[in-house]
Amino acid sequence: MQPNATKSYLKEAILDMNVGEVLSLPIEKTVNVRACASQVGLSNCRKYRTSTHPDERVVKVVRVK
Repeated sequence: MQPNATKSYLKEAILDMNVGEVLSLPIEKTVNVRACASQVGLSNCRKYRTSTHPDERVVKVVRVK
């Protein structure tokens, strides 16, 4: 998989979320997930919350608005 393909998938996955939906991704992608959620939220007037769960080895994104 190419690096840009991963970013496109991430952006599409975050854009497709409904309010209250939770998306769990590998903790190794934390920096990319947070940046992408911030960028998508700003561009589309949405709000996302991210949290890391080291015990589960995931970063979770929740669409708030």
